[in-house]
Amino acid sequence: MRIAIIGAGMGGLTAALALQRLGFEPRVYEQADELIEVGAGLTLSPNATCVFRHLGLEERLREVSVEPSHSAVRHYQTGEWLVSRERGPSVEAEYGAPYLQCHRADLHDALLDSVETNDPDCVVLGRRFVSLEQDGGPANIHFADGSSTEVDVVIGADGVRSEVRGSLFTQEAPIFTGHVAWRGLVPVDGLPEEVTPDSGISIGPMRLFTRYYVRRRELINVVAFARMSGWEIESWSEHADMEELLTVFEGWNSEVRMLLEAMPPELCFKWALFVREPMENWTVGRATLLGDAAHPMLPFLGMGAATAIEDGLVIARCLKQPGDVEAALANYQAARLPRTNFIMQESTKRVAQLQGDKPETYDRAGERNEESLGLFEYDAGTVPLQAAAG
Repeated sequence: MRIAIIGAGMGGLTAALALQRLGFEPRVYEQADELIEVGAGLTLSPNATCVFRHLGLEERLREVSVEPSHSAVRHYQTGEWLVSRERGPSVEAEYGAPYLQCHRADLHDALLDSVETNDPDCVVLGRRFVSLEQDGGPANIHFADGSSTEVDVVIGADGVRSEVRGSLFTQEAPIFTGHVAWRGLVPVDGLPEEVTPDSGISIGPMRLFTRYYVRRRELINVVAFARMSGWEIESWSEHADMEELLTVFEGWNSEVRMLLEAMPPELCFKWALFVREPMENWTVGRATLLGDAAHPMLPFLGMGAATAIEDGLVIARCLKQPGDVEAALANYQAARLPRTNFIMQESTKRVAQLQGDKPETYDRAGERNEESLGLFEYDAGTVPLQAAAG
């Protein structure tokens, strides 16, 4: 079976590795001419790390990640702990897989190395997807350089601005949420004090600040959110104005201020948060979508990367079942769409609790978070699939 994956991001490479493990020889087409370090921190909850256990990457992932012992929710002004949670071994004991936090590039490198070790020709760079054609038989993919290829399956894993999605469906304009985010990395070396616990957030009216260690505790990943208007650029590569950021979080607790003041300006970026309506169908013929191309979500449950990683293993399992391609893709969509649309909707709702006017009333008993919603319990390697037909 000739399988083309469009996009060499986290979801695309997970799908490629899962397919290789099941005996396929996929090709990943990436528009960039080279794969360079991008992004910042990433939380991998047990539903994501169990995928890498199935794929044989857990040991390497542990080497480059931090397993926090605790996480906390703090009051934005006083720094008082409102909620504290155990992480570490207790999470793995309960869910069967660890809770880890890492630099996005470290995970990407681990996936890429594994995929290319299996097949040095798997990832093809400098191939920007333009369009596809299908008439009941194999699909023809066309690229910006004038080349084309005929395949049996097309998996669009090309992110929130997916060109594959645009070629299959009418694209609705994204809706600005009124939220702006800043992300950055703070070197631990030189900080006046250690931040504890390993992972935590501070919550306040119309603001949210999250931080955690990555890269063997050498760096602290920082993401700050605020409700703002007048700036609507959806890009992870726009450098931030540090004076503006410090002003937005003026009066916040000493830990927040320490980290913002220590952040190198060249490592801080700003972007606007948009939402897209959940889709009721991802698949047309022999083409389907994966990750942000199918279910772009706000980051307030920390499940964006995790759901793309889950997609990668489930679609490989579906394609391995006996039956035709269309049935396999229908089964993939049936297995994944209800879960991911639910998480999209809950991620949007979650922000109201995290940016409420009275953070001191934040109560663990009333939370609708990734644990209370049961999201950690999902195992993409064992979740039942419909029997393929055709």
